[in-house]
Amino acid sequence: MIPDAVGRAWRGVRGMSWGQRLPGAAELRAADKGTRRRDLVVGLSVAAVALPSSLGMADLAGLPATAGLYATMLPLLAYALFGSSRQLIVGPDGATAALTATTLAPLAAGSLQHYGDLALTLTLLLGVYLALGALLRLGFMADFLSKPVLAGYFNGVGLQIIAGQAGKLLGIKVPGNHFFDTVEHLIMRLPRTSLTTLALSVSLLVLGGVVKKLWPRAPVALIVVVVAIAASVGLSLSDHGVAVVGEVRRGLPVPTVPHVTLSDLFQLMLPAAGMALVSFGDAIAITRNYAARNGYEIVPGREFTGIGAANLVSAFTQGMPVSSSGSRTAVNDASGGRSQWVGISVAVIALLVAAFATPLLKPLPKAALGVVLILSAVGMISASGMVRLRRVHDSEAALALATMLAVLAFGTLGGLLIAVGLSIGVFVYRTVRPHDAVLGRQPDVDGYHDIAIHEDAQTEPGLVVYRFDAPLYFPNALWFRDRVREVVAATEARPDNGGPVRWLVANVEAVTYIDSTAVQMLRDLHDELAERGIVLALARAKHPLRVVLRRSGLAQVLGEERIFPTVATAVAAYLAEADAGSETGSETGSGAG
Repeated sequence: MIPDAVGRAWRGVRGMSWGQRLPGAAELRAADKGTRRRDLVVGLSVAAVALPSSLGMADLAGLPATAGLYATMLPLLAYALFGSSRQLIVGPDGATAALTATTLAPLAAGSLQHYGDLALTLTLLLGVYLALGALLRLGFMADFLSKPVLAGYFNGVGLQIIAGQAGKLLGIKVPGNHFFDTVEHLIMRLPRTSLTTLALSVSLLVLGGVVKKLWPRAPVALIVVVVAIAASVGLSLSDHGVAVVGEVRRGLPVPTVPHVTLSDLFQLMLPAAGMALVSFGDAIAITRNYAARNGYEIVPGREFTGIGAANLVSAFTQGMPVSSSGSRTAVNDASGGRSQWVGISVAVIALLVAAFATPLLKPLPKAALGVVLILSAVGMISASGMVRLRRVHDSEAALALATMLAVLAFGTLGGLLIAVGLSIGVFVYRTVRPHDAVLGRQPDVDGYHDIAIHEDAQTEPGLVVYRFDAPLYFPNALWFRDRVREVVAATEARPDNGGPVRWLVANVEAVTYIDSTAVQMLRDLHDELAERGIVLALARAKHPLRVVLRRSGLAQVLGEERIFPTVATAVAAYLAEADAGSETGSETGSGAG
């Protein structure tokens, strides 16, 4: 089935013109000269944030600094040719870097060469998954990463990054597979703290915090890096036990093919799939936000293609996994960037730095990279976002909190898988036990309303109007039957009902899908109610439901005349039948006399 879908999609791609295959190229050409000039200048501001951050993300991922630089070159050009967002800046980000480190460390067995090959393979698989997502039109997959899941995930990743970088700020090496493990090792190794490194770290954190507070649009990461390099050179910090980046290879990336075993490939497939889901979900959230602000719409399929192409290019040019970058995109939008010429400008600047300026990075203290990452991670954490979720629904906040704790306890990939499972579980629970209501007519108000909420809503004696607010299928079919029994019993127990229930009208406007289990349940329920002298009728059945009712024969069992377009027509039919019955009873009584 999947190969057929891929084949059809590939034939569709082959039939496209070059303009359709590279939609971003046409949009780049369409930008006027003024937009191009402005966006090329905006690229300087974005590069001031992107380049130091990329160095930090490479360090977080356990890769050389050049991997971060190379991932900020050609991948941006690839996204510009395929992506649909005018503001999105792709590059290494905290979530993918953290997932890269936790995934690769157990597999590399201490070999730096093997670690690098695994990183390129992970990047390649990420690109392949995203490209397949575009071909198979799997944009809906991002919907499994709901807002609570994303909020909890990024809060957890942010806290994990802070814990993981704390060792750099103290000048000590801190192992750990997850947040709590890292914190435990950090506490145990506190006596080994380098006071010189700590003093530098605190100074840089204060500097970064003050600059960010007083000048929100300032390139904080660049300022921290420049000041740290100046302090390192001027005070000879490396002679006082402060760890520095050291030699960074100068030059441009060379096309590379990673060398890994088939076993390595299989072990990377699941982490790459999780990373693809997070990357795409985050990209959709970011791109939709900025598209709405700037009055255009993104194309989800092109986001799959754009970020997938960026990763494929990164994999073959000695880069690392890339995704959407919220911080760089925010700087781009705030600086007035309106096209992907900004991304091209950033790529060219990164190329120039890699070709000519890497010797300047040699004295950069690693503590400065830790500060850059921590400042970035703080932006990922949002306590107010959790509070807003709680205002919507307690379960939303609980899901976000559970996701965050899962990430902290089981790492980024384990936490993500648990979060997606919880999200699907909540969705299933809400359809298995959906909201329902008994309806009545409010005076001077159109329609029928929940009598539990509207106390003045009036019901007709002998009639129950019951609304079920979900698709009707195997997990909730018996619950529907049990609820019908309960509302019938509760109605008959009410003193104002005027006797036994004679009709039950099921308002099925929310039943957009019904399966064979539910069809059989309705057959059995019809027979059960009929034995008690109760008519089962349906109201507001939509066309897809009507089709299934007829094809399954259930419409014939219920009777076509018992399937009504509205609740009002169903109630009118009940009243007409009740009146006819009372008149017949009166005539019979008169004749007997």
